[in-house]
Amino acid sequence: MPYLKVIMMTANEELDHNHLADSVECITMVWLAVGKDKIRSDIEMVVQLLFSLQGSKLEENDPMRSQLLQAWARLGKCLGHEFKPYMSVAIPRLLKSAKIGSYVIIPENPDDVDESDGSIRALILGDRKIWIKTKVLEEKLTACKGLYLLADELKEGLSVWIEKVARTLVPRLKFAHSEEIRRVAASAMPVLLKSSKVATQEGYLDWSADESPFKKLCSYVVPALVKALSKESLLEIAAVILDSLDECMKMSEHVLDEDQTDLFLKAIMNVLQKISSLSRSKVGAIEGINQTLPDEENGEEQKVYDKAAACLTTFIITHKNSFSPFIGKLAPCIELMCVKDRIVEERRIALHVFCDVAKQFQEEAFRRCKISLLFLFKACKDENPEVQEVAAQAIGTAAEFGGSVFKSFLKGAVSALNAVMGHPNALQMEYVMAHDTAVSALGKILQFHREKLKAEKVLRIWLGHLPLKNNLEEAKVVHRQLCSLVEVSDGELLGTQKAYLSEIVAVYAEILWAGKKLATEETVNQMIKQLKLHSRRSPPSTWRSIMLSLEPHLQKKLESILSS
Repeated sequence: MPYLKVIMMTANEELDHNHLADSVECITMVWLAVGKDKIRSDIEMVVQLLFSLQGSKLEENDPMRSQLLQAWARLGKCLGHEFKPYMSVAIPRLLKSAKIGSYVIIPENPDDVDESDGSIRALILGDRKIWIKTKVLEEKLTACKGLYLLADELKEGLSVWIEKVARTLVPRLKFAHSEEIRRVAASAMPVLLKSSKVATQEGYLDWSADESPFKKLCSYVVPALVKALSKESLLEIAAVILDSLDECMKMSEHVLDEDQTDLFLKAIMNVLQKISSLSRSKVGAIEGINQTLPDEENGEEQKVYDKAAACLTTFIITHKNSFSPFIGKLAPCIELMCVKDRIVEERRIALHVFCDVAKQFQEEAFRRCKISLLFLFKACKDENPEVQEVAAQAIGTAAEFGGSVFKSFLKGAVSALNAVMGHPNALQMEYVMAHDTAVSALGKILQFHREKLKAEKVLRIWLGHLPLKNNLEEAKVVHRQLCSLVEVSDGELLGTQKAYLSEIVAVYAEILWAGKKLATEETVNQMIKQLKLHSRRSPPSTWRSIMLSLEPHLQKKLESILSS
């Protein structure tokens, strides 16, 4: 370090800014490596140099212009909250450079432009060719990165500068001449909102009128991200915007008005449709509707697709009131994503979105888009097990939340679930998750709509697929469901003269034999209680016949339980 300081001071005295920039970079990089406790004796000398350089007029191509910005950012990263005394000097400089203009050259005669020195580069915008001053653009990018780094490091310590940093970076979300600047600006948004939220809670920021600084910033940032998403042409930058928008909406909750909501939905659907077109064009001549793209071809696009769907889900949850009028617009899009020529990932995500809408809006969702249930039934007959699984899950969600609207679709729903459960490969490893999900969905139909069904017939089908032994989480849910149904509607479920008691006891016996793998402790205790009750209430000959029908190991298990 002593030698670096000598080089730095010598270069400064000799006005050798190339060596000065190199030495400042080395010193500040060492700071990051060793930590603040080992650099305290060096800080003042370097800071004084930065102060003096900041007060001088540095030429446009001077290497110290960019290095000065990086040095402030690294010092802030190294010192953390101890950087506060330097913020009033460092941050205004970063803000100024982030806003810097005069980086575009549009000559009267393009032939006169000399690109040989590397200080400018050509850029095609539509049918126009312009030239960019590379050093100025680099300075702008460096400043944006510095502001992002300081916001991430200082968090609420950025306090009074949070809004100014946001007001500087938000316009950069749509900066046409640098995708990296757009990426940095988008990445910074959730960091700034988190900082503002904590700073507001801790009382570091003053309230204006009746609106908190945090809510005010949310109302500025979230719509700006939506606009940026609607304008973004590069999928990789759209992915960053989607991530940030998702995080920001979770923090801000409801801030978009009706027009902004409409723009958000159009932007999301545009991303989904764009990726869909790309994916299908890549699939090209692949035979079979259930083919998926190879991971290396599909990975990045699929990530963006997933992010868009996740962002839509977050929006549905956080903007429930304003989203309600748009359900009808979303339904055709979901159905379009589920048609046979779509790749598996699209159909799977569309069904997940349907589930999210159904859970949030319940019967209202089904009143607005009844036709959506029909595509669920078709999806259950898909040959791809992933699609079958999510379609069955969606039918279960519809049964639980669809209310009276779902009742008119009961026959179709039961038939669709039977198609999944009765698939020739239903119990093979690839299909078993879909099978178990369909059994769970049928249980929900029994639970919420059995008065409109031929319950005995559906019950016999359901019991024929119990107990579940593969998807252990789903098994615990379904077996609790069975136990609850027996508890609340004993006579109806057991059938005339307790015709189904033998089947229910057999299912219980297998569950109890497995211990706590297939049921929670609460469910196990409830089953034991019910078995003891029925063993007392049933004629001795009937109960003896039921016990004898069990496999010996199950019979022994039940006898042990009932005698305890």
